[in-house]
Amino acid sequence: MSIEALRVRIVTLDSEIELQKKLLKKLEKDRSLTQRQLNAALDPVARLPLEVSSEIFLQSLPASPGGKKDVPIVLLGICNAWTDIALATPRLWTTVRVRFPCGDDFAEVLPVWFQRAGNHPLSVSISLHGRCVNWKYRVSDILWSHGRQLKHLEILDDDDFAWQSHMQDDALDLFRDATLASPSLLETLTIRCQYQQRRYFPSQILELLRSAPNIVEIIFHNVMTCLSNDTDTRILVVPTLRRLMFGETTNTDDYLLRNLSLPALEILSLPMNSLSGEGLLRFMERSTPPLRDLTLGWEVDPGHLGSVELHDCLRLSPGLTRFRMWQPDSDAVAELLTALADTPSLLPNLLDLSIHIFDDPDWEPSNFSEASWRTLVRALSTRRMERLYIVPVKTSPPIDVLVSLRDLVVAGANMHIGTEELNFVVA
Repeated sequence: MSIEALRVRIVTLDSEIELQKKLLKKLEKDRSLTQRQLNAALDPVARLPLEVSSEIFLQSLPASPGGKKDVPIVLLGICNAWTDIALATPRLWTTVRVRFPCGDDFAEVLPVWFQRAGNHPLSVSISLHGRCVNWKYRVSDILWSHGRQLKHLEILDDDDFAWQSHMQDDALDLFRDATLASPSLLETLTIRCQYQQRRYFPSQILELLRSAPNIVEIIFHNVMTCLSNDTDTRILVVPTLRRLMFGETTNTDDYLLRNLSLPALEILSLPMNSLSGEGLLRFMERSTPPLRDLTLGWEVDPGHLGSVELHDCLRLSPGLTRFRMWQPDSDAVAELLTALADTPSLLPNLLDLSIHIFDDPDWEPSNFSEASWRTLVRALSTRRMERLYIVPVKTSPPIDVLVSLRDLVVAGANMHIGTEELNFVVA
């Protein structure tokens, strides 16, 4: 065969190869489509109506924004049918988890995620990890620009590094130069530091509250505030807030309650780390909230929350049904019991009383006097108590007191007086 014929033969074979490649590509595409149809025919989820399959996917979401898995991303990787369902279910994309530190490329992903969520309200969880958290403002700026869709905002800080003293003065600037789109849908705000306290600008917290007309719950744990020159000292009235809870080591209670009026507050938990009894009373007088559940902590200094201020606060809360005292001394407990026994109009609706007495190995305040035990019985006789919990008590009450308490148990009350392990009432 001549050279020219060989060249022609090669061209012919190349053309045949290209044709066969195109045919193979088409066959592979047809096979993939057929496999997809077979998977859809065999997949019970794909055979369901979209409303039903979407609801099944929604049930796979974690109960809170801080769940460990990005469920929508996992669903996208199963098969084409599940991908179509996931992309057709906007509510599946309303839970947004941001983990700092992260790369700037995450700022490119967020808009796609928000687009898939449509106009649905968002639950955003921001997790802070690592010894020196690198807060990415490119990412947070996108979050704040979608503030109008925020319904739940959670900031979780699990940095376990023992910070140097000079770092304690550094506050986390949430917004920097970003403009916060009014979070008109925001209902819950949680800032929780698991190990080390982190400082926040109080003006930014108030800014969030001022622009959130539907906020109903705030939780702060291990959070500190740093004073700033731009702090607005005017009283901010938040008419929708019903639940306000401060963790035991949080010291933001003083600043916030001095600047807030909460006329709809129903549940309040205060460690009283920095707020004085007088400050609490002023807050109560200013807000006159319809409290149903109140938890108060006591400093080691017994004068931090005096009985006079406490009883005045309780008189302003006639609808209170649950009252918890954390680490009060025995004098504070005795004075409360006397007030309850001598003044039936004080806390007339109280159903649940829990007292976690301050316990020190060198001091035993939990040993009530006989008079205090009988005062307790008198106080209970004027109320339809459903639950009484007092710990730690290391010495059993007098027998006649126990008889009276056991009669209340027979009548349906839940009583626990003693240590965590031992209940004298039922022992």
